[in-house]
Amino acid sequence: MKFRFFQKKSSRSPSSDRLDDFKFESLVTLEEMEKFIQMELPLGTDRDTMRRTFVNAGRATFKAHPTQAGVEKYIYDVNLCEYYVWRWNISADYDAAGRLLQAYVNAWPVFPKGKPPRDPRKGIPRDQSAAIVEVYRPRPEARKGESRLAFMLLTSDPTLKTIDDQLFIGGGPTRADPLDMGTLKIAQGEPWRSIFDFDDADFIAPYSGDWVAVDREIEKRKANGGSFQFASSLLALQMLRAGNTKKH
Repeated sequence: MKFRFFQKKSSRSPSSDRLDDFKFESLVTLEEMEKFIQMELPLGTDRDTMRRTFVNAGRATFKAHPTQAGVEKYIYDVNLCEYYVWRWNISADYDAAGRLLQAYVNAWPVFPKGKPPRDPRKGIPRDQSAAIVEVYRPRPEARKGESRLAFMLLTSDPTLKTIDDQLFIGGGPTRADPLDMGTLKIAQGEPWRSIFDFDDADFIAPYSGDWVAVDREIEKRKANGGSFQFASSLLALQMLRAGNTKKH
């Protein structure tokens, strides 16, 4: 037993190395992040490993849920050449021992066999009417493109001060790439776990690619009759207003 203990402490697995070297910029799509968590941070992962990966290595901003015990998130923003501010919102539910019960990527649950998402509507008393409001989250850093995010919010508290009863419906792009932001993905869930949360990251990381090349390509597309428009939250809101909630 002593020999095995010595081996464990003196050698590091490839997985351990990958976690300590984790960078958000190494992943571009929502699907890539989901697969990374499934492979490297499976159910039962301890809380310290999650924080070491996303906060210590990835430099995400840590936020503990203000009312729900054992729930926390790690947010990381990337300025995509001032056209869009991409947010990674990785949230996690832990048991009393600090073991992972479920993880979320921008409000999407990662593990089919993990803890089911809570339904915020269950916290609304039957005799209390819910309001559906349009909400806009400012993103002034994206001055060339989507400078605000738009979504619909179901809430029993129109002041928005109470968050546990809030359910959002909204959409956004699937790729953190200013020249190819993928498709529109509509989601619903708790705003606190999503790109629509109102928590600020400690900093906004600049896009690691060539900003000048991005601007040139976008201007070229516009000159050729194209557009730099992408699958934005404003487009999703228009679809929701029209009653079309089909995922694109």
